Amino acid sequence: MCHKPIQLTNVGFFLPHKTCFDGFSAQIPYGTRIAILGQNGCGKSTLLKIVQGILEPSRGEIYLPTNVNIGYVPQLIEAYDSLSGGVRFNKVLSEVLETEPNLLLLDEPTNHLDMRNRQSFLKRLRAYRGTLILASHDVDLLRHHVDILWHIDKGKIHIFSGNYEDYMNQFAIQRSAIAHEIKFLKKQKSVLHQILMKEQVRA
Repeated sequence: MCHKPIQLTNVGFFLPHKTCFDGFSAQIPYGTRIAILGQNGCGKSTLLKIVQGILEPSRGEIYLPTNVNIGYVPQLIEAYDSLSGGVRFNKVLSEVLETEPNLLLLDEPTNHLDMRNRQSFLKRLRAYRGTLILASHDVDLLRHHVDILWHIDKGKIHIFSGNYEDYMNQFAIQRSAIAHEIKFLKKQKSVLHQILMKEQVRA
């Protein structure tokens, strides 16, 4: 069953010692496939929980339509601890998919999968037709199984529609340009400081 668009408006999440992200707004139509990427500890799992509705944002609002049926598979699965990581993941994923979710949330789904379980997972992922949001470092997932990237970096979430490599190249260029600008400003500041010192000596 299709769901109405999910809406995030000016969402932020803060910890006592840092800002995970702030000022994030996005609309998620049915069938969108989103990957959340960023360094460990940047807030990927937190953002998944906010979308799920089990964690309140520090700021902003999230609108979950009443016809959203959420399936969630966390990064650390405590059930079936006698089984291997891959078998445990596929078992929990099977249980979640049996509820026929139209919004599927996955936290680092390929972390502990061997080749056989990975292939099984990717086959299920291709067959899934609902809205997908996953947090992952898996480059193959990011390249071939999503169409929108949410990149958490330095307290901001950058949205990019399209190819993973294109985005990372664009992001590297952007970071390089910022670094160049900072270097230029530091040099300019140094020159101005030297001029000021000469003026003081002259005075």
